[in-house]
Amino acid sequence: MYITWTLSNLCQNKNPYPPVKAVKQMLPVLSHLLKHQDSEVLSDTCWALSYLTDGTNECISQVVNTGVLPRLVQLMSSSELNVLTPSLHTMGNIVTGTDHQTQVAIDVGMLTVLPQLLMHPKSSIQEAAWALSNVAAGPCQHIQRLIACGMLPPLVALLKNGEFKVQKEAVWTMANFTTGGTIDQLIQLVHSGVLEPLVNLLTTQDTKIVKIILDVLSFILQAAEQLSEKENLCLLIEEMGGIDKIEALQLHENPQVALMALNIIENHFSEGEESGIILPALDQDHEFLNGLTKKYQGPLIPKPRSKP
Repeated sequence: MYITWTLSNLCQNKNPYPPVKAVKQMLPVLSHLLKHQDSEVLSDTCWALSYLTDGTNECISQVVNTGVLPRLVQLMSSSELNVLTPSLHTMGNIVTGTDHQTQVAIDVGMLTVLPQLLMHPKSSIQEAAWALSNVAAGPCQHIQRLIACGMLPPLVALLKNGEFKVQKEAVWTMANFTTGGTIDQLIQLVHSGVLEPLVNLLTTQDTKIVKIILDVLSFILQAAEQLSEKENLCLLIEEMGGIDKIEALQLHENPQVALMALNIIENHFSEGEESGIILPALDQDHEFLNGLTKKYQGPLIPKPRSKP
């Protein structure tokens, strides 16, 4: 136990990051310790791996190349929170890496475990939505696997009923999904029931989240127009009180929010919208999502560990 705890603390330093030679020496030991049955040993080992993957893509590659990902996925189903939490965080760090590294995580079954974690009673575990948002930031093939593994229903449930910090992670997932998905995938997103909870979150005081939601709605409306379904979508948004909420945001204290809301009303809900307004194509830059939609290190920040 003390050896594992020591290794965990050796890996924790980020400034500077542990020397490459030292990491190469530690990784085989950590890989072996992952086979242990003691929860404290597993916990410290997973924390060590989470620290090592909380860095550059090269750091992530060192861990991925050891072949430990299948075991980490197994540990994500652990009933012990002290094992589940760091194993989830390690896999979440891995999918902040390259598309290839994310593909490896998908191939070993990460997405088959995430739906149950999204419904976990502990909100800290529900932040598996952070890991999912980084999968959604990849190519449309990754998004399709996300759909196939049944992620949309629990994500919609989190948007409706989750704690706000978890709702924000779910909003990020929807933003990445929207900008990276195909038209067909966007249709599946709308059919999942995502619009109503997104519209309801427009009243939040978090300006960044409001901006993201407005751009997601704008993106979906443009996709619906390409399919000649915008009228039906506009009626749906109106029925859930969306127009009133967007109109109210035209008076928002943040000028960017006010302008985004104004543009949506004028481009999609104004009676005069057929009088020559030219809508941007789906592949053009979006005002807010273009700068924000990316893989990012999420909120599950490991805390310094005290000596056992």
